[in-house]
Amino acid sequence: MGGFGIRATAGVLSWLVLASSALADVGAFISEVVAAHGGGAAPTAIHEVGVTQSQRRGAGPVERWWQSPDRFRIDIRYPGAEETRLLRGADAWQQGQPATAPFHGALVLQAARMALPWRLRENAGRVVDLGSLDSAEGRPIRVLEWTVQEGVKLIVDIDPATRLVMRSRGILTINNASMEFATRYEDYRPVAGRLVAFVEQHFAMGQFIGTTTLQAIEFPDVLPDKVFSAPQSGLVLNR
Repeated sequence: MGGFGIRATAGVLSWLVLASSALADVGAFISEVVAAHGGGAAPTAIHEVGVTQSQRRGAGPVERWWQSPDRFRIDIRYPGAEETRLLRGADAWQQGQPATAPFHGALVLQAARMALPWRLRENAGRVVDLGSLDSAEGRPIRVLEWTVQEGVKLIVDIDPATRLVMRSRGILTINNASMEFATRYEDYRPVAGRLVAFVEQHFAMGQFIGTTTLQAIEFPDVLPDKVFSAPQSGLVLNR
């Protein structure tokens, strides 16, 4: 019995050493990813303006706001219609009305994509290195998986040569059913010392749904409270 206990303890210690080493490795790689995107402290807020081209709804101006850790808003003016989506932590709204659980999860994924390299660094303890693979186009990629919260995770494809994020795939799971929302990042340019992808190609369940082209990006320390004000007509969902 004593010998078994010693062997079990040794096995646990060995597992802890391996787990610690793996965490250190993924942490070091994420640091390289952050450095490739400009390094430094994580942005605390982002404001973006651009144009979105939807396969279904046409083209229109888009404006996005994000503030750490969990506030996000996007306004889109499609031809003949406007859309506003707002996330304030555990609460979310679409068109001023409380969002459904799937839509809330989709907004959590959108918010998680903002300042993604730095978010990975901040949440390195919940990031798993899936190793080196080949993309669908046959290009080598390094893949990380970040569990954002229960039922919500991001799979991040990184170019092993440049350390730039190439694609993120958000997986939303509700009642054992999963949905995937992917974004491919292109046309990286420097903004205030950080590299930012100015073109985003969007996919839902593997189907191309549109493109967002950014025109202006800024990194304020904080955004005005009114940007994330709860809609007057929207009741907060109980969660």
